[in-house]
Amino acid sequence: MYDLNELRTFVSVMETGNLKESALKLGVSKSTLSRRVQHLEQVLNQPLLRRQANRLIANEAGTQFLPFAKKILYLADDGHRAVEALRDDVSGSLKVYVHTKLAYGWFSKRASAFVDRFSNVDIDVTVGCQALSDIEQYDLCIWLQEPIGAQIKSEALGALKQGLYASPHCAEQLIGITHPSDIDASLWVNLFNCEENGIALEHEILPSVFIEAPRPRLRMSQYEYHVDAILQGKGVGLLPHYFAQPHFTSNESDRLCPVLPGWEGEDSPIYLHYSFGCLSKKLQTFLQYLREEAKGLQ
Repeated sequence: MYDLNELRTFVSVMETGNLKESALKLGVSKSTLSRRVQHLEQVLNQPLLRRQANRLIANEAGTQFLPFAKKILYLADDGHRAVEALRDDVSGSLKVYVHTKLAYGWFSKRASAFVDRFSNVDIDVTVGCQALSDIEQYDLCIWLQEPIGAQIKSEALGALKQGLYASPHCAEQLIGITHPSDIDASLWVNLFNCEENGIALEHEILPSVFIEAPRPRLRMSQYEYHVDAILQGKGVGLLPHYFAQPHFTSNESDRLCPVLPGWEGEDSPIYLHYSFGCLSKKLQTFLQYLREEAKGLQ
């Protein structure tokens, strides 16, 4: 009979298509992964994978077996979580998937403070800007915009409020400008690949506008590059207020200035996504901690 490690290996290889990458992800050698896959195929009396160029992809049997493997792993993990929830102490590992806009600054500081407070807990954080299709592999997902699935419990945490910011040098070029449409198109920073190619802005009195920024030649999926471009004086960009405020009194190279007061980006609702049912003590504690810290996002 096959074991859970063999199923985890098979699912990982299906996701990465590469033994080396899966070996690094699972913390074992390539030879160990190969033996696990071979044994699984022997037990099933069917080959599951075939090599195409430098990647491993599923054959028909592998494609058919994959959802069953995932379901077995999910049930096993769910059973482990149910038993673990009986523990009174806050300990163990948490796997968290965080939207890149929240990870840069706000979440990283809160997660660090949490593990400092609870020395028996460690948090494995994955940062991304693509919605998950298989959230069950994580204990918690912290996401923006709409809930990502009816099968997952979604709890509103707050709203990400954003404004327009620039470096001191760039802000000087905007003195006298009061409306976003008056800003030269070349001054809009839009290196963040997860945004539409433009910015929606709202005002308490004036009509909302949509700024169609030119498509950048350099596009990045990591939010840090978007922030760095603004700090380097490449133009005006939309940033969360929580992130920008500590930069008001920084040195010249790390300073941000608010521009066009009164114009705000659309609020992005923040959700906590986690499984229904019995939650581990460590996850319950972490969720409560994030609820208390959510005021830092306003």
